[in-house]
Amino acid sequence: MSLFGLFGKKQPPFDPTEGDPNVAPGLGLIQAGDGAALGALYAGLPPADRVHFIDSVGLLSEIAALLPPLDSHPAMPAIHGGLCYVWAHRLRGNATADLTSDGQFMDMAEMAFHAQDLLARASQQTPGDSALHAFRIRAIMLTGDEDGVFEEICAGLKATGEANLLAEMARLNYLTAKWHGSHEEMYGVADAAAADPANAAFLSLQARAWIEEWLYETGMNDVREEQEAFRARRYSEDFRAEIAALDDRFHALLADLPAPSQVERQFAHNSFAMLFHLNRDKARLKAHLEAIGSTPTGMPWGYIFGENVPKKLNKLRKSVGLAQF
Repeated sequence: MSLFGLFGKKQPPFDPTEGDPNVAPGLGLIQAGDGAALGALYAGLPPADRVHFIDSVGLLSEIAALLPPLDSHPAMPAIHGGLCYVWAHRLRGNATADLTSDGQFMDMAEMAFHAQDLLARASQQTPGDSALHAFRIRAIMLTGDEDGVFEEICAGLKATGEANLLAEMARLNYLTAKWHGSHEEMYGVADAAAADPANAAFLSLQARAWIEEWLYETGMNDVREEQEAFRARRYSEDFRAEIAALDDRFHALLADLPAPSQVERQFAHNSFAMLFHLNRDKARLKAHLEAIGSTPTGMPWGYIFGENVPKKLNKLRKSVGLAQF
């Protein structure tokens, strides 16, 4: 046996772009100061891909990096605002509130309020861009909001006329029981999206809603009766039939409706894969893991795998008979 064999196969690193081919060019355009080209790249992307592009560029760029001028392209206020939101989240960190310092909170709040100002300007300048409203929702989740602000943002999102999977995910997340809503309100977003989906990927919001319910009921809710009701439903034959039917409909609509974008497709397959992993359906899990390939998304896997997503996902691939990366 070779020395390297003693340590096993080297695990692949997590790709922070999640396979998004637009991120590297975007970072290059920021470095070059080419706002016209950066704005054109952003504006030419499908709605959900715009959100993902900003998320990934924000994670990989220097916090408070020098950006091209706001007047270099109509989309620049949205780009500036979205990046400032991501930087604000990075300044806060991912620890729980009790492990986050006052300095981190102050730095986060300053950047988040700046993001909100830029996104408010963007909503006037490019009102048809649904992606900016996703970041407006996420920014008020960092700072808190006054009565009616969330509803006003949602009205602006609806007025764009764009079907944006990641903007709907932002709405869903805001309305989770762990934030500002309830299971019923959260499922209301998912069910509405699935009732008349723009493409098959929108059905995965129902999978994500269940994952959020699972997270809350197994780790946050201290009402025993509600925990027991969740467990009873989770292990029922009716629930297993329900999620199987959802998956069957997803695959049918992949053929019948317009194709999801790359970002939408990855979101959907990762969401369904975690749904079927948590509910121990290896056959359905395998199909989605195969579709994910070597570029998993950080969420929702981060809920169970933390920072070890590629390593843990490789173990899942092996468990269902797929080759490891």
